[in-house]
Amino acid sequence: MPTQAEPCTNSLPDACAQVPISDAEIVELASAFRFYGVWRITLDTSLFYGSPSIFRIFDMEFVDGPMNLVELTARIHPEDLPMLMQAFERISTSGETYHAIYRVRIGEGRYKFVRTVGRYRKTSQGLGEIIGITYEFFAQQRTIDFFLDDGSDEKLR
Repeated sequence: MPTQAEPCTNSLPDACAQVPISDAEIVELASAFRFYGVWRITLDTSLFYGSPSIFRIFDMEFVDGPMNLVELTARIHPEDLPMLMQAFERISTSGETYHAIYRVRIGEGRYKFVRTVGRYRKTSQGLGEIIGITYEFFAQQRTIDFFLDDGSDEKLR
């Protein structure tokens, strides 16, 4: 079920004189009905840092410092993890922006869909890091639940 990681080719929102909208307003509108978290991976140390919302999306207890990658990856569906790791590899080598849709465990045998979008950037010290956002696909999960007549999630495995 994992979807392929794809490069993103969309440009920034096309605000113009007829539709004056700020970056802050775009973020506010985009996050009004979806739960977003932000994160970064330092490429020289491979440490993964996340906002409190990232911890919530992955149902992990927040810590002030790097996330536990063993715990984090254990929550990603095993079929989806290689595709996600491949996307991070592509970001770090190509510098492009990629996105991936994958499943995160929400209980014994149940998963929710999330989307991660990430890109490469240089830090002020000249080191590389990957920054990104991750958000939940609430509407898609509700649609899937509607069509599963027996309440099982067998089709999601």
